[in-house]
Amino acid sequence: MMTSRFIPILLVLGVSTLSGGCVLVRKGAARVAAPVATQLSDGLMRQSDVELVRDGAPAFLLMLDAMAEGHPGNPTILLAAAEAQLAYATAFVEKGRRSRSMYQKARDYGLLALSRNKHFAAALEGSIDDFERALGHFRKRDAHALLTTATAWAFWITASADSPAAFGQMPRVLAMMERVRQLDPDIRQGALDQFYGIYSTVMPPGGGRDLDKARAHFEHSMAIAGPDYLLNRVVFAEFYARYAFDEDLFRSTLQAVLEADPQAPEYTLMNSVAKQRARALLDQMEELF
Repeated sequence: MMTSRFIPILLVLGVSTLSGGCVLVRKGAARVAAPVATQLSDGLMRQSDVELVRDGAPAFLLMLDAMAEGHPGNPTILLAAAEAQLAYATAFVEKGRRSRSMYQKARDYGLLALSRNKHFAAALEGSIDDFERALGHFRKRDAHALLTTATAWAFWITASADSPAAFGQMPRVLAMMERVRQLDPDIRQGALDQFYGIYSTVMPPGGGRDLDKARAHFEHSMAIAGPDYLLNRVVFAEFYARYAFDEDLFRSTLQAVLEADPQAPEYTLMNSVAKQRARALLDQMEELF
């Protein structure tokens, strides 16, 4: 049971927050905390009861926040906290101040984890040229951290639509995504192509929108993910089919999602979320078209 994992977590938190704890104890706590943090994040993804996760996940987020604050030098813990914040905000939080705050927190955790690379840490506040050069020091093992951080950063930017300064940070996001493409183009169920598909869809006409390119990216992301992963199909309908004003494609794609079996290893929660989103989008067809 997931609750059985709370005992070691609470012990870790208790040890790590003692201001007078010795160095060896703190290091031992970090070694225990890192796999527990990962288990918490992974455990959420395996749940099938969306409402249970919606109601219970905030407790997990608070625990992961405490673990991240207690171990700011541990990239495993920081990334687990970042991924949990990103997943919860994307799946359950309406667009607004709260989602923006969660995306910012996920971004900051990710940047802190990536700043273990001294070249990246030195270039973080520098020019875009310095930033791009620093990204060259990351290797394939860093691709997941780069992807999580860049995704959270991109969502924070889109949630800050009224801020030109926030949008001015997009070149750094694109540079990170380009480095991910160089390191691991098929990463995480086609997440990279999904990002580029959304980007090529939502940019203004004449400012980067390219629906043919978007469709190619979405189709590649679905091919990478395979038939058991449903979220990419929903995103394809929500963005490409909607922006292309293709009602038949929109309807048929979402109905196929509703008819699919959501049970799949590691994808159960996101498939259940995808089904909920598909129903909501079909209910909004008159407004969207």
